Amino acid sequence: MNIRTQLTFRYIGIVLLVLLAMYFYLATMLKDSMSSHITSDLEVQAELIREFLIEELPTKDNFTYDLIDSLVDRLGKANNARVTFIDLDGVVWGDTERDGQALREMDNHLTRPEVQDAIKNGSGIRERYSNTTQTGFRYFALPIHRNVGPEISPDGEGTLIGICRVALPMVAVNTAIGNLRRVVLIASVAGLILAIVFSVFSTGAITKPIKKLTQMTQSLAAGNINSRVPVDSRNELGQLSQNFNLMANRIQEQIDKISEEHRRSETILKNMGEGVLLVNGASEMTYANPAAISMLELPDTYIGKALIEINRIPELQVLLKKAEQTEAIAFAEIQLGNLREPEAEVTVVPVSAGQEYVIVIHDVTKERQLERIRADFVANVSHELRTPLTTIQGYAETLLGENSVRTKTSEQFIVKIFNHSTRLTRLVSDLLELSRLELGEVELKRSLCHLNTFHEPILDVFEPLLEESGLVLKWEIPETLPKVNIDRQLYMQIFVNLIDNAIKYTPDGGAITVSAETRSHEETEGSDIASEEFILSVKDTGIGIPMESQPRVFERFYRVDEGRAREMGGTGLGLAIVKHIVLCHNGRIWIESTLGQGSTFYVAVPL
Repeated sequence: MNIRTQLTFRYIGIVLLVLLAMYFYLATMLKDSMSSHITSDLEVQAELIREFLIEELPTKDNFTYDLIDSLVDRLGKANNARVTFIDLDGVVWGDTERDGQALREMDNHLTRPEVQDAIKNGSGIRERYSNTTQTGFRYFALPIHRNVGPEISPDGEGTLIGICRVALPMVAVNTAIGNLRRVVLIASVAGLILAIVFSVFSTGAITKPIKKLTQMTQSLAAGNINSRVPVDSRNELGQLSQNFNLMANRIQEQIDKISEEHRRSETILKNMGEGVLLVNGASEMTYANPAAISMLELPDTYIGKALIEINRIPELQVLLKKAEQTEAIAFAEIQLGNLREPEAEVTVVPVSAGQEYVIVIHDVTKERQLERIRADFVANVSHELRTPLTTIQGYAETLLGENSVRTKTSEQFIVKIFNHSTRLTRLVSDLLELSRLELGEVELKRSLCHLNTFHEPILDVFEPLLEESGLVLKWEIPETLPKVNIDRQLYMQIFVNLIDNAIKYTPDGGAITVSAETRSHEETEGSDIASEEFILSVKDTGIGIPMESQPRVFERFYRVDEGRAREMGGTGLGLAIVKHIVLCHNGRIWIESTLGQGSTFYVAVPL
């Protein structure tokens, strides 16, 4: 049922209810008014008839049925009503409905209620069924007083000689009231018909703009964003149409903006070197850019297919599962069999509250090749430099050990040659060590040991330097800590490099604190996997590291303070070596530092 039909029926329903209420109200009101009018007419007729009878009635002694009944019949015809005269004994002497013997046989009317009311109250009106005529009447009775003889009654009304009664049949009364009701009903029906005609036209005028608005809404929903509603008025419907047009304009603007962003995003994704996949919660692929299609050799009908059906790489499935379980970004370096050099960095990012996942695949084949070439080059060059440097250092040391006579200048030259060759030898050794670590050529010789076993060797290495600079080394590793499974020789390098770095950047009189503790992995990274870690920390009261330099401190040859590092004779490879030793132990390393307040280096190794 459309809105026009609904409005029409509702309008007609309201009008019908109003007309029914008016009909019943008017019918009741008119009935009461008609009844009151009829009563007034009866009263007027009764007054006139009483006055006539007072003048025309003979004395009591001269009452005869023929005389009085003829008077009553004549009055009844003149007034078109039933007229009755009753004496004080209740005898009916005249009645328009009875003549002759029938009149003489009428019942005694003294007990009639209207007669009793007339005698007692001066008038009587009743509506009742007449046993005489076997029909209903409305009666109005008045007492008739007349002065008999020369004397006048004290009240001035004269002597009561009888009762005159005027009656109208209820059929006539009801007919008159029915005629009025019929008129009211006809008027109501006519009003209802006019209301129906008016409602049809008025609802049509109201629903016409609504129908247009509905059509435009359907057109807009079907994709025709150029649909607009003509504004023909300034009323609420006109305002609604205007608001709809404003809404359509904004929707068109948003669609244009979204379309432009979609085109831009699509262009970016198509031209990206990284592969991008979109996977839903059921691990079904919903999108792949050209790079991803090429990397994974996806078929043309990959949409809706499970990732595991097309690419059976366990590491990729494990990474996706991890992102689903943790609802966090998951990252790993995976060997993808479909790539010619199967090395790729894969990142899985949950989106849409875990309902979809974006998989970004970055092919790092060239980077890894360059890293290997660089590491091989550094290793080869370092290896080639080691022999001549050792020779130079040996010759310089031999010359310094001879007792031959030399000038002061030549002595200085030999010392500089020895010092620089020693420094270059140390640099070459560090480069070779770092290259071996990066290439994975170092085989770990793990054994269980307590970190306190490193205390004495560390003191032997750094005690002279600590005394010279006035630094304090605080060793705060408790004996209650469990043993850790590590390569002792490599871990000794971690201690040496971290403490040596702290000594270089801590002013004289400062303190270096070495401590350790165990902690669950989830406390440090927020991971759901609870694994115990052994965390070593080396804290100093040095100059600190600026925030912008902290991410780069583990890079090779990077120095925060170039002048101080050269003054202290550093190679710039110590922290890089520490980082790769920690990675070989499947651990983590990070730094916390405040400029001017010192630094703390943390090394975490799984127990």
